[in-house]
Amino acid sequence: MTNRESFKVAFLLRDAGEGGAERSSLRLANGLSRRGHSVCVFFLNADGPMLAQIDGGIDVVNLRGNFFGFFKGLNGRRFDFLLPVYTSMRALLAKRFMRSPAVRKMKVILSQRNMFTMDRGPIQTRLRFARCRVLYPWAAACVCISRGVAEEMASIGLLPEEKIHVVYNPVVTDGLKAQMEEPIKSGPLERFGRDGFLEFLGVGRLGSQKDFATLIRAFAIYSSGRSDARLTVLGEGGQRPALEKLVSELGMSDRVSMPGYEANPYPFMRRASLLVSTSMYEGFCNVVAEALACGCNVVSTDCPSGPSEILDGGNYGRLARVGDPEDVARKMLEAVESPLPRDALIRRAEFFSEARAVDGYCEVFESLVRLSASQ
Repeated sequence: MTNRESFKVAFLLRDAGEGGAERSSLRLANGLSRRGHSVCVFFLNADGPMLAQIDGGIDVVNLRGNFFGFFKGLNGRRFDFLLPVYTSMRALLAKRFMRSPAVRKMKVILSQRNMFTMDRGPIQTRLRFARCRVLYPWAAACVCISRGVAEEMASIGLLPEEKIHVVYNPVVTDGLKAQMEEPIKSGPLERFGRDGFLEFLGVGRLGSQKDFATLIRAFAIYSSGRSDARLTVLGEGGQRPALEKLVSELGMSDRVSMPGYEANPYPFMRRASLLVSTSMYEGFCNVVAEALACGCNVVSTDCPSGPSEILDGGNYGRLARVGDPEDVARKMLEAVESPLPRDALIRRAEFFSEARAVDGYCEVFESLVRLSASQ
């Protein structure tokens, strides 16, 4: 896509932490900058491992926890678009109450990154819905990271359908392709994929959404009577003690490794026999698309809503029932016995490239400019 106009785009992020939202948002920022757009990233706190991934041409502003500093930053500059990531309420409040003509003209584009009704408890969801009912009308558009998320957003009626767009996360980048060729750092996992074992891999935050307990139970079922498989779970989070206890109770301590967060999981994906995602729900599920990009076969739960879209309904990976270790184990066995061709998986992953995501956002930008011109 050839851009007819260069835009000034601001992002507002909480930090540069290890989550998929931060990773994909900064990939998008990099991609927009490389297309010639002027990009600024405001961080409520500029810390986290993803800071090193930001291109030099992007202006980075550290608010150091002072949200009112964001108001000052907006007053001093003109942006065409503001893209908040897990900071929608703050962005819309700025849009609503600041009197600066530049801020009034700026368009806020929301990013819905998960299932609205699933990523919080029922009371929190009701309170959030009430807040959004008041503030969402100030948004120019909402970009959802999967069709399932977009369909849910349309169904709950917070925004008219014409304001809801779908742009998949930017997953495949030149950086990812280079990173997956890097050697695994020396240490306990240096031999990963090199000892003749079937290497099963899980990647993600150790929290309830990812449901790694189902993965561990499925692996225990799969490996019963087999001695040629190992499971490695890369990630950190509050459920570590419970998961470690489960591993011990199942007698799997010599077969299951949980080494913690890994900034570059792609060499593991490239070497793994199988990546298994057992999430209860997802907006998109970056690790599934990343695994395809590394040529790794995938088993994923058929949760709402991203994995099935990424895997094209099961054409590029196996889909299992949510919370069902026995079904996950069956799909793991199928994938091991009849793996899909690496080349086909890599080609599918190109559908989730940085270039396609940048194209999608540029189309949203241009549509909003045309709409403003017609009003």
